[in-house]
Amino acid sequence: MTDRTIQVGGNANGSVIVTGDCNEVYAAPKITMPQPQAVDIQQALRELTSTLSELSTQQPRKLSNALEEAKEEIEQAQPDKAEVAESLARAAKIAKEAESFASHSEKLVERFTPVLGWLGPHATRVAEALGVAI
Repeated sequence: MTDRTIQVGGNANGSVIVTGDCNEVYAAPKITMPQPQAVDIQQALRELTSTLSELSTQQPRKLSNALEEAKEEIEQAQPDKAEVAESLARAAKIAKEAESFASHSEKLVERFTPVLGWLGPHATRVAEALGVAI
């Protein structure tokens, strides 16, 4: 048996330290969101939907429904950002359960970032479901 101890000779804040073989680690990134007015939300949602469609989820219909609800709300004259956040939080939760989430996580975070910026204070719920720090 090998020694799997870890010694850190300084600050390890923000690090992920793992011992063992064949581990997959997903470290929650800290993202910087754009200003809401700088986001073309319809384009951002199209790109997010396209990326999420690449995942093989256990619940593709639920994922599709959550994204469709968000799209319908965004198309309103005065979209309710809380409603959009609720739908996208469900989509993020379903995405995280996908077997291929780890291999797509970087691209998904990139696609979620402008949407989170547009959501403003409502972004917290989606970020928590996605597993990112804002």
